[in-house]
Amino acid sequence: MYARHAFHGDSTRAFRAFGGLLSIRDDKPRAEGGLRSAREARGLSQAALAEAVGLARQSLNAIETGRAVPGVDVALRIARVLEAPVEALFGSDSDESRLTTEVESALRQDARVALAHVGGRWLSYPLGPGSAQRSADAIAAPARGGKVHAELLRSAADCRDNLVVMGCAPVLGLLSDRLNARANSGRYWWLLRSSGAALEALSRGETHVAGVHLVDSRTGEANVPDVREYGARRTLTLVTLGRWEVGLVVPASNPKRIKGVGDLGRRGLRLAGREAGSGARRLLERELARAGIPLSVAENAVCTVPGHLEVAQAVFIGAADVGVATRDAALVYDLRFIPLAEERYDLVVPRDELNDARITRLFDVMTTSAFRREIAALGYDARQCGDRVAEIRAR
Repeated sequence: MYARHAFHGDSTRAFRAFGGLLSIRDDKPRAEGGLRSAREARGLSQAALAEAVGLARQSLNAIETGRAVPGVDVALRIARVLEAPVEALFGSDSDESRLTTEVESALRQDARVALAHVGGRWLSYPLGPGSAQRSADAIAAPARGGKVHAELLRSAADCRDNLVVMGCAPVLGLLSDRLNARANSGRYWWLLRSSGAALEALSRGETHVAGVHLVDSRTGEANVPDVREYGARRTLTLVTLGRWEVGLVVPASNPKRIKGVGDLGRRGLRLAGREAGSGARRLLERELARAGIPLSVAENAVCTVPGHLEVAQAVFIGAADVGVATRDAALVYDLRFIPLAEERYDLVVPRDELNDARITRLFDVMTTSAFRREIAALGYDARQCGDRVAEIRAR
């Protein structure tokens, strides 16, 4: 048994600005200034510098990330503590409008991308159709050596505060929506990836958080064996988002009269499939084997889509007769749901990142009664939401 400790409450504090000392910047793109570099060079945390100059940490963070500019007296106090010229700390650097980044996956010329600073390096993430209604951080173009030139649409300081969550749970979109409604300099980006792809990205240092639902075929244990396989370099913490039902989704009228996995061996039945490495594909193959149906049924799907909502959409529009998806995806598209299994969905975070303010906010919002109530309405069991269920130590 793993000890379980819950994240509770909302640690968000009201933003405190000292009257007359801060003014809000315009929205002109701004590169990271000298203040952060000077502070880090002296080995000071934001909290330590804020205390030394008599500011709230939130106020100093707003100055450092370019969301506010200091009054003359505040600027002078900061300069004295850091023993640096005011001009070096607060001089204009708005001419920097480009970044050279690594890329998480292949992209085309003039691609819309999200940006994030992960593990000490910049990454660009191509935005797919599901992000069509969200504004991008940059417009990117491939460069030599596998790099990307990103033309910034937001300041580099703001983009540095972005946090990337990869996974296939549709409610990760709801979570990021709630987080982005708050006043933060960075954004929370939910990028749709299978459980396997999310873990691979975490092991490569390409995401801050990975969402997983992978049941070990030998032991029946949820997530821990797979995370242990991918997480050898860093100690990783598993925090439960919730439990969900996964099953077959078919049209509400069920014209093919599908009752279970045993019907998937019929000729002419069109399956909406998931890629290898996804939890849904693993579940389907396990159930096919139990029913004595060749695994080629999963391999020969009429289409392969990236997530549960996309499976449900394919069935809804008539592009497929059946697929494996979660109950909430079936609810969204008013499909009939035939349950196969209940699974635990966990978020995987490097242990040394748990005190990152962005991670703290994520867990604060995730464990609010409002979020838990909403995902319960979508068919999730939220009673374990926020529980730390395991820790996988680095080897």
